Amino acid sequence: MSITLSLGVVQAEKQENETLDELLNKADIALYAAKQHGRNQVRIYKEIKEILKRT
Repeated sequence: MSITLSLGVVQAEKQENETLDELLNKADIALYAAKQHGRNQVRIYKEIKEILKRT
C-alpha cells in the first residue's frame, strides 16, 4: 500500500485581522501547490505568495 501526504500551511498574524475563510483559502492554495509539485510535501502559503509576486 502506498500513501502520500500533501499539506498546505498558513500562519495567522494578529495585525492582518484575517477571517477564518481567508486563512482556509490560503491554506487551500498552498495545498494545491504541494500537489502540483509532486505530492508528499508541505507548502507554506507565505512562500507561494512570494513566488507569485516574482512572476
